[in-house]
Amino acid sequence: RRQRQMCIRDRVYFLSFIFAGAIGNLFDRLYYTAVPDFIDLHVNNFHWFIFNVADIFISFGVICLILVELIFDKYLVNENK
Repeated sequence: RRQRQMCIRDRVYFLSFIFAGAIGNLFDRLYYTAVPDFIDLHVNNFHWFIFNVADIFISFGVICLILVELIFDKYLVNENK
């Protein structure tokens, strides 16, 4: 039971990250009429994505939600057996 409550709490926490990133991008879109991406990662001539802080929040929240689902789904399946 305690693990299930932790799982729900974690989901809310990570959904908050996604929501905060979405609100940040929405604010940029409304205020600047564009979403400025200013973080550019590259090594020599190889460039990765160009992104902003709101994108980091969204990506972090989605990755963590996937991990929580994978970890706790296995735990809940084993608990119900």
